[in-house]
Amino acid sequence: MVSSLIGLIITVPALFFVISGGGRSYSQTLVQARTESDLGAILLALAGLVLFVVVVLSGLLSAAGQLIGGIIVTVTGAAFVIDPGVASWVSQFVPGFGRAAPATLGLWAQSGLLLVVGVVLLASALARVIAARSGAARSRGARALVSIIVAVVATAGGLALVSVGSTALQRAAGSYGGSQSIDVGSLLILLAGSVVLGGVVLTSAWSSVGSMIIGTLILLVGVAGLLPVVLIGISRSLGQVSTDVAIGASTLVAIGFAAVLGVAMIGAAASSARARRAAR
Repeated sequence: MVSSLIGLIITVPALFFVISGGGRSYSQTLVQARTESDLGAILLALAGLVLFVVVVLSGLLSAAGQLIGGIIVTVTGAAFVIDPGVASWVSQFVPGFGRAAPATLGLWAQSGLLLVVGVVLLASALARVIAARSGAARSRGARALVSIIVAVVATAGGLALVSVGSTALQRAAGSYGGSQSIDVGSLLILLAGSVVLGGVVLTSAWSSVGSMIIGTLILLVGVAGLLPVVLIGISRSLGQVSTDVAIGASTLVAIGFAAVLGVAMIGAAASSARARRAAR
């Protein structure tokens, strides 16, 4: 019951705070090329991340919180992708966006990133259920090694697909309220990336090591990326590989998506580990 209420009540405000703070950080660092930190934006994003930690750790009680939160975010994310005008309307009620509200929320909404977060939360709930039924794992060392390898390789691939798909969807969407049709190819790329990332989270059902390690690394990068000097460094470093890669990756970090993904992975790992111990 408590877990369900947490997922129902806290999920949306948590993401709204992250979107608001991350959006301001993105706008000032990558769009306006400012190098000074916006303390208000950072605190707003961190407050959202703390609330999101509560949501994902509700899995320590049951999978209901992650499940309900995942359903809410998935349905909302799908609605944003289908109808860009929905994001334009919702942006009026999100704190801290200012004049750039439609464009900023679009980085999460029409680009499909909210949909990705929803899929990851649903995978976290499923991992928790499977872990509770599987009980203590045998050959834990081998499973841990496999989970680390899968987490590193699959997460890199999943993030690449999400970056490419979300960037293409955002470009195809154009201005809010337009009549342009959905870029099906880009949407399929995004969905493939979300499934891969969901698969990484799902490995927590058998071993939490991989998700915990990769989630922690992504979270650290995501939080550090709220600082302009770090974000600019990431963008310049990746720019030597590809301009599109630099734009996509730095955007995922700047708007708070990377930090949210890291928190979700850590929560899934902790919840599944708790479920396995309880099932012994």
